[in-house]
Amino acid sequence: MTTIDHGRSLRTSSSAVSVPPTEEAPSCPLCRTDDYLIFEEFVPARQADHSTDLLPASTSYTCSECGTFNAHAVPGSWRPPQWFWYN
Repeated sequence: MTTIDHGRSLRTSSSAVSVPPTEEAPSCPLCRTDDYLIFEEFVPARQADHSTDLLPASTSYTCSECGTFNAHAVPGSWRPPQWFWYN
């Protein structure tokens, strides 16, 4: 399989960008705020197939200020702003 990036996922800056630790609330590592985040996907914590293990909640998001994309596990109690389940 070949992946063509076109440089879209590479962001450069003069300061080091830290990757969020496991299960941290979303925040842009460059802007150091969650004020500009656009959430692409949110998956609540769920039970793994054929197991009793619980998979952590996760989210992916883009910062509308600087364009940085990020995705990682989030705390089980965290939800995106204005998020709810449709019944």
